[in-house]
Amino acid sequence: MAFTHIIAHRIFRPQPTASAQLQLRPQLFVPGGKLDEFGYELKVNFIRKGGKSYGRFSNETVEFPFSSWLTEYRQERLGFESFTHKAMQHFAHALEKTETLLDAYVFFLVERIEAGDLLYVVVVEHTHSVYLDGDLSLSDSCFLNSAQFGLAAKINLQDWDNGESLTYLALMRERGEKDLSDAFADFLGFSDKHDVKSDTVEFFKAVDNFTEALDETTAKMTRNKVVDYCLEQNKAGKSVVITDLSTTLSEALKTYEPDHFSRYMASSQDHIKTEFIPDTGQVRSYARISGRNDSISMSFDADCLGNNIHYDAVSDSLIIKNLPPALKARLLKHLGSL
Repeated sequence: MAFTHIIAHRIFRPQPTASAQLQLRPQLFVPGGKLDEFGYELKVNFIRKGGKSYGRFSNETVEFPFSSWLTEYRQERLGFESFTHKAMQHFAHALEKTETLLDAYVFFLVERIEAGDLLYVVVVEHTHSVYLDGDLSLSDSCFLNSAQFGLAAKINLQDWDNGESLTYLALMRERGEKDLSDAFADFLGFSDKHDVKSDTVEFFKAVDNFTEALDETTAKMTRNKVVDYCLEQNKAGKSVVITDLSTTLSEALKTYEPDHFSRYMASSQDHIKTEFIPDTGQVRSYARISGRNDSISMSFDADCLGNNIHYDAVSDSLIIKNLPPALKARLLKHLGSL
């Protein structure tokens, strides 16, 4: 991992009727040391945060010119500094269409990895606080909060260049700030939100079909390994690649040929994508069954259903065997006090 370009600019709008003011840094930061550490923190926290939308750039480049300037930078017809300056001016214009107030710093970071370059755009704010100085007196302090940002994007430049992906642009929106989030999306030209939830649901339907013909032990191990792989890929900010997963299953279970799972998925009538972004919520729901109401909250491994846990649809009830020792002790203690 290496950040080849890092720059930051300030955008400030103190009143709903005021113009957005920009303070543009003229040159790149010199990479290394604390700067790289800060960039890494932004990257990791972006990957860890849920609720991202996936899509691509709008084709309407006159109204949404961010991708045009990015193309010019990629073709070396525009310096990185100039690209980000133009982008910030467009962000200010998008912000002025709303009544939103903002005082923040927009970081542009290019990361070079083996698979290609990634561009991160992250809106970071100062957090004000106090600290005890050497005389144990309270003093004011502020710092760039690399953990609490709510507006950010990641563009996979390699996938964009190839022209085959519809999900090379990942967007994070600020919760409860619709106008600000919409302005940020317009600034980037985000378009065609992709339904990663449906992709994940269809994939796990195919996994269930695949494991139907297996013995119970192998089927359980297969499902668990699939879930682990999906969660690991999500944690690393990567897509699920069916061929890689097929190889992983073969190596872990010593049961399948390396391409056995991928061949099944390719022939499946569910039209499973060869590569997709996993929806964490759907992955966890597949692994665990959970639910709650005002008086009951329950969660258990999906594999328990039919074994230690049985559902009676007629009476709408669950029969639970082999209770956890701590729960059993609490139940006995409570019953004894009645």
